[in-house]
Amino acid sequence: MNHHSHQPDRPGDDPLRDDRLQALLHDAVSGVAPRDGLAEVRRRTRRRTSSRRWAPAVLGAGAVAATVVAATFVVRGFGDAAPEDEPSVAASPGGEDRFVAGLYFLAGSATGDRLHREFQALPEGGDPAEQVLIALERLTAGHGPDDPDYRTLWPAGSFADVAVEDDRVVVALGTTAALEGGDGPGALGVQQAVYTAEAVLGEALPVAFEWQDQPAARVLGTPVGTLVERDRGYNVTAPVNISDPGEGAEVDDVLVTRGTMAEYVSEVRWTVTAATGERAPVADGVLVPGADGEAAGGAGTLGVSAWETEVDVAGLEPGDYVLTVATTTTGQTSDTPADYSDTRTFTVR
Repeated sequence: MNHHSHQPDRPGDDPLRDDRLQALLHDAVSGVAPRDGLAEVRRRTRRRTSSRRWAPAVLGAGAVAATVVAATFVVRGFGDAAPEDEPSVAASPGGEDRFVAGLYFLAGSATGDRLHREFQALPEGGDPAEQVLIALERLTAGHGPDDPDYRTLWPAGSFADVAVEDDRVVVALGTTAALEGGDGPGALGVQQAVYTAEAVLGEALPVAFEWQDQPAARVLGTPVGTLVERDRGYNVTAPVNISDPGEGAEVDDVLVTRGTMAEYVSEVRWTVTAATGERAPVADGVLVPGADGEAAGGAGTLGVSAWETEVDVAGLEPGDYVLTVATTTTGQTSDTPADYSDTRTFTVR
């Protein structure tokens, strides 16, 4: 596999550019679905291609009383051929082609580290392999998550090249550090890459990790087989996850928030608090499954439901706030309830 150096742009220096990308990200996340035409076209036309290396919770205004919001969940399963993270591709208002992909990072929980999904707008690649490579590079140290609560196990320079075949994704590793691993659960780090690659492609394909054109026996210090499948165990992904808004989003009147929850979660609680000072919620509520919120997926799969709601923030003082979503569940192997949560910081203008 041929490769050339590629360093993707990262938002942050140009506020106007960040606003445009934020709008693109918001629009794309709102349309994420298990399948769409992009994934189907890729599935039909895929050949072995090698890369060339080249925000929203429901806020109450002012002295908002606690509100209970009922939401109907759209059920999405982790089927063998339809991951839930179908990317969206669009042109930003500035004219630069971007695609939005679900990237996976680690964060601690009551029962250890779990994978959390974060959407980022990335430079549009020329083919699926390029897009996978760009997304994988965002997992590495020096890029990584926007949310400071998330972290990655992949060192800088981990990914040298990507090839997409009919039945697999071949990932060439670029540094011995990617073989050896570091301080963290290497198996979950491996799944970071598998989940992210499948999210970009919108299709469940196993990943073959290679080192110097040979199958890698160990990745991040973890023994791996010739092909690494997505681990669909219930304790791999977070029981509750915020998809939208992104970290640092700016809102004016209404905060729209979306996310996912595991099939065994019965409700999602949300609160909005000031980022500094008084910790009492300025708004809160509960999201519960609607009548059609039956979880999908058979044995060995993790059914995932999507939730969405809105909060009026027009009466809040300008400043930084924290959206927290939480659930209490026993999971599938314990009788002891545990609390799980995810947070995003956003700004009211």
